[in-house]
Order: sequence, then C-alpha cells, then structure tokens
Amino acid sequence: ESLRKASSKEKEEVKMADDSPPPDTYFQDHSVANHGRRRNKNFENSKNQCLGKRDKSSAGRIDPYAVEICGLINQKFEGYYTTSSCAGRCFLYQGRGVKSSHNLAMIASLDNAAQQQTHFVRFRVSHDLVRDATRYFDLTTLESDPSGGGDPIRTIGQFENKPGVDEKEDVEPGNEASANFQQNDSSAPSTNNDESLSAPNDQSVWLRFEPFILHVACRSLSAAAALMSAARPAFKNVGLTTWTATGDGAKFIVAIWGDEGIDMPLSTPEGVPLFASNQTEWLASLVNERHERNWEKIDRFVEAVRNMPVADADDCEMEQGDNGTDNGSGGVRIPRSFDVVGDVCLLHAIPDADNTEEGIQAIGEAIMKRNKAIKVVALRQSNLVGTERAPGEDGIRIIAGANRVPLMTSHVEYGIKVAVDLNHTFFSPRMGQERLRICQQVARGEHVLVLFCGVGMDAMQIAGRTEASSITAVEYNDVAVQCCIRSKRFLERNKTVKCAGAAERLEIVQGDVLEIMPTLPRQHYDRVLAPRPKEGALDGDLGNGDSGNEFLQAILPAMKPNGGECHWYDFVSTNEFPTCDRTRTFLERVCNEHNLEVEILHVANAGSVAMRQLRVCVDFRIRPKSE
Repeated sequence: ESLRKASSKEKEEVKMADDSPPPDTYFQDHSVANHGRRRNKNFENSKNQCLGKRDKSSAGRIDPYAVEICGLINQKFEGYYTTSSCAGRCFLYQGRGVKSSHNLAMIASLDNAAQQQTHFVRFRVSHDLVRDATRYFDLTTLESDPSGGGDPIRTIGQFENKPGVDEKEDVEPGNEASANFQQNDSSAPSTNNDESLSAPNDQSVWLRFEPFILHVACRSLSAAAALMSAARPAFKNVGLTTWTATGDGAKFIVAIWGDEGIDMPLSTPEGVPLFASNQTEWLASLVNERHERNWEKIDRFVEAVRNMPVADADDCEMEQGDNGTDNGSGGVRIPRSFDVVGDVCLLHAIPDADNTEEGIQAIGEAIMKRNKAIKVVALRQSNLVGTERAPGEDGIRIIAGANRVPLMTSHVEYGIKVAVDLNHTFFSPRMGQERLRICQQVARGEHVLVLFCGVGMDAMQIAGRTEASSITAVEYNDVAVQCCIRSKRFLERNKTVKCAGAAERLEIVQGDVLEIMPTLPRQHYDRVLAPRPKEGALDGDLGNGDSGNEFLQAILPAMKPNGGECHWYDFVSTNEFPTCDRTRTFLERVCNEHNLEVEILHVANAGSVAMRQLRVCVDFRIRPKSE
C-alpha cells in the first residue's frame, strides 16, 4: 500500500535497491575472492621457500633418475611442488633396519644390550645399477671399502663446508661407520662418536632395496586428485598423507611410492656369508632388475604427468580481467607476456592496437601503478645480437619510471642476488626454474664448471645453496664479468646463505671458452654447465653445420671420465622434443671419439627461442668404454 502511494522518484529508488545485491552477499563475494588470493599467494611463498632450501639429504642433491619427474612437476604446474624424493636405492646394513634408530649420539648413551637393539648401520648405498658385483657383495671389505662401487661417500659435513676435503680421499681408519652415517642420515652429527659404541653381537649383514618414493604438496584437493590419477597406472601405493583444508595455508600432501623391494640376509649372525663368491652376479641381477622396473614405472609416471592439463596460466604476473585489462589500471590493456627483472618490467612487444606513443606510455604507467615494486618499465626494441646476446645500448627503450643509462638492476632468485645490465648482458628470469633444477643436482663435494655464465646467477646459486667444493665460472663479455664480480660481493654479504665460504669457493675467469678450456685441469670436474649461445644457421633442426662440436670437444677432457655429468644446451624444433634424437646422436658420436660411453639422464625444456623452436638441456653422464 505504501509503495502505491510513493512518488515516482521513490519508486525508482526502490527498484534500484531491489536490483542491487544484498550487502552481505557483496562483501561475502569479495571476502571469498580475497581469501582465494591469499591462499594462492601463501602457497606460492611456501613453494619458493621449500624449493629454495638446501637439500638435506646425504648426497645434497636429487637422485639422477628423479630429476625429470621433480623438474616436470615444479616447472610445469603452479599448483604443485615436490617436498622429498628418492628414485630407488639398494644398500647393505647391519642392525634392526629401522631408519629412526641410527643416531650415533643416541646410541652412544645406551648400554650394550640397548645398543644391540637400536644398532643400524648402512653400507654401500647405491642409486644406480650394481656394476661390479664381486666388489659390492664382498662382506670382508665393508670397513676398508665402505662405498663398494656404490654412491661416493661425501665427507663434507651437512651444514658446513670443509675446504680441501676431496670426496675420493680415503676415510681415516676408525671413521668408516661415521662416514656411512653421514652419507645416509641427515640427523647424523658431524663429529665421529663411534668410538664410544660397542659392537653388537649380531654380525649379520642384510641386503635391502627401497623403491621410488615422492611427496608432492598440492594447492587444492582437485589438484591432488589429478596427480593421484596420473600416478596410479604406474604405482599402486598412492594416497594423501596430509590434509590441511582450513585457513589461508591450505595444503595437501600426496605420497607416491613403489612396491619393488628386497630385504634378505647375506650372512649369519656370526658373520658367515650365506652366498658363495660365484653367486654375486645373481645377487646383482636381483637388485638391477628392480632398479630397471622401478625406472620404467617412473618413466610411465613422467609421461602421464606430461599429459596432465595445465590449469594455471603462468605467463602473466598480474591479475587480468575477463576483457584483458588489468584491475585497477583504468581500463588499459596490459600485455600478457613480460619479464620482471629486479625492479624493472621488461616488455617484449606491444599489441598493435596500443602501439602508439600515448598507448605505450599508458601501459607503462598502468604497470607501475599496479605494482609499486616496479620502478622502471622498458620495451625491448631489437633482437639479441652479437656474442653477448644482448639488445645493446639502443635496443631497450624506457617508457616509464627513472631514466637509467645503462639499465642496471639487481635481481633476487631464491635468496641469491645478482647485478644485471639489461643493455649489455643476457639474463632471463624465465629460466629461474631451470637454474633451480640444475642447482638441485649438484652433490656435496663436487667440482663444478659453469661456462657462458653471463651475470653469474647459475654460479652464485650453486655456491650459495650447495656444498660443492669449488665453482669455476667462465665468461667472455666484459660487462657480464663486472656484474659477476659485483654479484660475488653481494654473496659475501648475504646473511641468508648457510653454506660457509660460499664466495671463497667461487672463481670467476674471463675469456673465450675455447681459449680457457685448455688451461683448466684435465679430468677434474664432476659437473659442467654448458648453456652455449645459439650459433645461427649452425643450430636447430634446419641447421647446416656441426653446432656446438668444438665446444663439446673442449669440454670432455676436463670432465671426470668415470661418472662426470654435463648439462648440454641445444636448440631443437618442437616435433623433436622430448626424444631429441639428433642431439643424442651428436653426443654419442663425439663421446665415442674420446673413447667414452654416454648415458642420457634427462632432457629438459629450457624455454622457447622462436616459433616452434626450443632451447633444451640434455643431462648426460660419461663413463670409460667397457672392454
């Protein structure tokens, strides 16, 4: 009745009020959206913190056969990250066989009877095939030859670097058990306490094989379900181990583990061997068959994960509206692809519709308004040219912010800061995940050679986040070398770096790679990074030359011939990836000339360089040719 008597103005106001959403619904929708953004941001921070930490395993690196699956999950998907992994291993052990019982300090505090109940020592841990069965299963040499042809025993401590200690040095008498504890248990103390231990009466030695295991943090329950569906065709044991669905820190942990296992005695409690010397090859076959079946399942899992749909777009740093405009930018269309290097936003192209002076300036101002951390917005106007692979003095135009000449900034990646000259050096933040993948493979005590190091981010990451014995970085570009030297000073003052002597272990060498390589020690480096530049018409699937041949010929003599690893970068078409048969054939041919066998460990996509052209990293290991 009151509405019928209301004036037309009042009627219009009532209609507008009826059409508007209820206040509670409006605020609730915004609260839900903000909550979702906070959850995503917290998950992203957790991912960066977890992947940026040092590897606390005994080797200090990801197992070679787990690199591909871990790299694929961490790089391809925003909603996942790996928290722990093991590609499968075999070892000999004495004692209960319970991992939680091999803390030396705890055992030393017990009486003899209790020590016998808690005693657990592992020997000859190997994540690879047993290649010398006689040596590996010789129980009389457990103390004199603790590695037995398995993984090298890392003698550098878990949380400190001890300069001058080589992983191939003989373990001092009396320290063999301590070396094995430190090799396999992150909780083992760095000092040798095994003198206080009484040897247990049970001298039996057991053989164990443990299959693949992987733990992955997922941002949502639907993401966890998708990953479990991809894993189940290869692995039977898949499930959720942690479910935190409340608050801004929601997270789901998926555990995936294999079912290939062995646990069998090799000797009696009196120490008498149960198998004759002519049966060692049979024992090795039991282990190697399980390794190979385990790796086949990992390969099937990798293929299933590679075919999983990517739900999250990762080529845009800002939240975009449905119409392609940036929220809070006044309706200006922000390009969906750009790089953020330090406090500089680097655009690679401008849409044709906005390619005017007013449009370009509006885009620059909108980006700075949206992200207060950005102080300069620049537009790259030329391709990367010359041996420096840099745009040059006139190749970058500043469209908003401070006018810096040259365009210098400092970029932070997983807590490591480097200086970058965007005009005269090559640096891409898009390769951050690739640098992380490489860093995670560097084992404790390795000697690492980084070629074509640019501004030095790869070398700084390895020095600051691993316990490599030495890192040698080689670069030709004078401006990049100056950036490296400045970055090394950053590393010296970086209080977040927990590896002692990080800067002292890093050596920067300026010069042409082909001229520097003959001056470096031969058969010295455990790992070589070779992110070589593209050689124009010599490279790619349409190349007409032997791309990279002279570089590889120079690199191989510097690598350790028995197990040295190289991260070789090449350029392929999209239809060649991921098999990259042309690159594999090239590597096999050159290694064969040096009387070496090559084992391809992994092929990683390191980014696009042109339409349907990829930069790939082929991780390979060399060994002397068998007679």
